[in-house]
Amino acid sequence: MSAPRGTTPTLVLTFTDTNLDLTTATAVYVTFKYGLMNDKITKTGEDLEVEAKKITVSFSQAETLNFPEGPMQIQANWTGTDGFRAASEIQSFNWSRQLLPEVL
Repeated sequence: MSAPRGTTPTLVLTFTDTNLDLTTATAVYVTFKYGLMNDKITKTGEDLEVEAKKITVSFSQAETLNFPEGPMQIQANWTGTDGFRAASEIQSFNWSRQLLPEVL
């Protein structure tokens, strides 16, 4: 997966576990790790659209302009109603450069 910096992409994390229903989770977090200093941001609550087996995360143009060009790691974490905590496998995403940044 990749997207140019300065755009407004929507990332979709899809899970195949037949027993998973994220709509019953009491908390859902998606963390993004990026850059040489291993900076992190976490989106939760209203920043996410959560369905049974899918989490959708949208970014504003301002947010993507703050990310450096290059790779980013993504991981979802959630807490079930019974207190059970789980995490997804770490996925990769790449921010690419923009060839015509003056139109942003």
